[in-house]
Amino acid sequence: MRIPAVATVVALSVFLTGAISSTDDCSAIIAAVDARNSTLPNFTFHADVGVKMHHFPWLRFHLSGDGTYEKGNRYWVHFTQMPFFAKQVHDIDLSMLDPTLWPKNYTYTAVGIDGDDALFDLQALHDPNLEKARVALNNQGADWVDATYKDGMHIHMAITPAQAGSYLLPGKMDVSIDYPHMPLSATADFSAYNFDLALH
Repeated sequence: MRIPAVATVVALSVFLTGAISSTDDCSAIIAAVDARNSTLPNFTFHADVGVKMHHFPWLRFHLSGDGTYEKGNRYWVHFTQMPFFAKQVHDIDLSMLDPTLWPKNYTYTAVGIDGDDALFDLQALHDPNLEKARVALNNQGADWVDATYKDGMHIHMAITPAQAGSYLLPGKMDVSIDYPHMPLSATADFSAYNFDLALH
């Protein structure tokens, strides 16, 4: 969505100061994020994930893969290296982290302010297993994501941003995974950002 320049400046000011309430139209916040990342091109990156089980057999293992961001389309990680017992893990969708991808993937509603974060509730348009999700955004991007799935899995992701070129993008993600009889935690490191301006 594009709005006039004056409205964009006002929306950005509101977003950065946190001066909104639960009744504010979320379009102003989405416009502010869109304005901040208006020059963000397509990019690729590397993801390395360390996982540990919090139950017997107390395994620790790693997954490694490459991520791709296609502006307005997709944001995901494709794992290429993983232990044999995790072969079912191939692609992880990160579209919750980027509100410019929400209209294609979710219905969303602004629900209020928590400190510096604006909170949004998301309902999936295409993922039948996602029961609900809440995303916290601030002036550095997504702060955390909390998602509950219909198979009983609950995931909380805390994102630490890092400077990548002239952009502020995820540098680290700490994840807790509460799956029935299988609690896990993971730390994902994102590196080797490569911006492809030709695809923008």
